[in-house]
Amino acid sequence: MRALVTGIDGFAGRHLAALLRARDDELHGTMRAADRAAALAGLGATSLRPLDVRDGDAVAAAVAAVTPDVVFHLAGRTFVPAAAADPAGVFAVNALGTLHVLAATARHAPQARVVVVGSADAYGDVPAAAQPIVESQALRPLSAYGASKAAADVLAGQWADGMGLDVVRVRSFNHVGPGQDSRFVCADFARQLVEIAQGRRPPRIEVGDLDPVRDFSDVRDVVAAYVAVAERGGRGAVYNVCSGVGRTIRSLLDDLIAAVGVQVAIVPAPERRRPTQVARLVGSAAALTATTGWRPRIPWERTIADVVLTTDHTDVRSV
Repeated sequence: MRALVTGIDGFAGRHLAALLRARDDELHGTMRAADRAAALAGLGATSLRPLDVRDGDAVAAAVAAVTPDVVFHLAGRTFVPAAAADPAGVFAVNALGTLHVLAATARHAPQARVVVVGSADAYGDVPAAAQPIVESQALRPLSAYGASKAAADVLAGQWADGMGLDVVRVRSFNHVGPGQDSRFVCADFARQLVEIAQGRRPPRIEVGDLDPVRDFSDVRDVVAAYVAVAERGGRGAVYNVCSGVGRTIRSLLDDLIAAVGVQVAIVPAPERRRPTQVARLVGSAAALTATTGWRPRIPWERTIADVVLTTDHTDVRSV
């Protein structure tokens, strides 16, 4: 399989690249900036190129140069607070960028399958009685990020149904694992706790709201799902990628504290609270499992241990 991964330099992108190369697929990738190429050299990609997905001509040139069998479209802005501060910017990248990828593939690789990676944040605040969430649930996002991903999701569906492009959509719930940006909650907690264990900061950890319930998956399971839908997903279909297990942010913190083996004071930090917060977000991956046979493989305890082990080492090849 000749695969083009947009956003190969991102958290999931690096893990997906490692999986594709382990399968001996032909790997091509795009990244945000040229100076990131050296850090990605170990992934063994046939080609890497800087790409701003807001530039339609540049996206078209990238697809034409590779003529892929599969496009994994992961490029996008993912940090919710940053999206709230720049809603126009996040729409330009997440929605317009997706449109550019779809149009470029239709023009230069019309037989290719496009896996458009969306987000469960597009569902918004779903009543607990309607959870676990299935794919027929209406998209009613609360955040600018979620709205941008909902727009990209609708565009992908339109290109599948109205334009005949071979598109498969995934809506990924929260995923964690080695190499995640420390702006995100699991990696942030792990960084603080490891620094405490190393004596680099006092034994206190700053937290936002610990009550929300989220559906966490290991990023390595998540990218395996992307490959599964690329190979066996239904044309035009949409699939949740999730564990089906709800965990509070508090329980995530407790598990990390136990893994690091420190005693800490938990200190509420009001500035870490988000103004708009979904109380519960838990999904069903029944459709994905029924169609592709995918299911989570990595135990939660290993995920937590690997996050702690690699907190100061973000090279995904080491895990």
